[in-house]
Amino acid sequence: MKKIGNTVALLAIASNFVMAGGDFTTPVEPEVNIPEKEVVVVDDDVKYDGFYAGGGLSYLRMNAVDELRGNALTLLAGYYFNKYIGIEARYSRTLTDPDLDTGATVVSSNDTLSNVGIYLKPMYNITTGFSLYGLAGYGKAKAGNLSESGVQWGLGTKYELANGLGIFFDYMDMYDGDNFDTINAQDAFFSGTTVGATYTF
Repeated sequence: MKKIGNTVALLAIASNFVMAGGDFTTPVEPEVNIPEKEVVVVDDDVKYDGFYAGGGLSYLRMNAVDELRGNALTLLAGYYFNKYIGIEARYSRTLTDPDLDTGATVVSSNDTLSNVGIYLKPMYNITTGFSLYGLAGYGKAKAGNLSESGVQWGLGTKYELANGLGIFFDYMDMYDGDNFDTINAQDAFFSGTTVGATYTF
């Protein structure tokens, strides 16, 4: 009996000690939710390859004995193999009778200025959609009944917008040499500047 009494007393003391000391369970740290950093995804719809077509307004000049100059329409079509190289065909023709500048007077001329050519188009991408490009190929420039064929080159810049649309500006050297067909001139120079838009399919 004495042992039973001692045991009961010991349990009572232990129970009182637990009650007095509180809960000895391991405290649970509160859960802290740190929001993940939002990742912004840019929807890049710029097209760097495929067939494209476009047009623009050009200013053509042909210097020989006198100077012919006028506003022209340029039509073009090509193919981008990737964002570094493409191929392009162009046709330009004055919209109205060009001006003939003889140095003493400026009169309207019946001679039409035009050019047709096909070119390789190397490109250097500066930033998304914005590129510098070159044009190098073969073409035929005409001033009235006179014409010359040969190597042509150009430099330009383009900005490709979303959904296949793009804008461009460039300069073309269409002829630079002695005589233009049968013109008796020491030097003849045919050039054009163009601003326009394209659509890549």
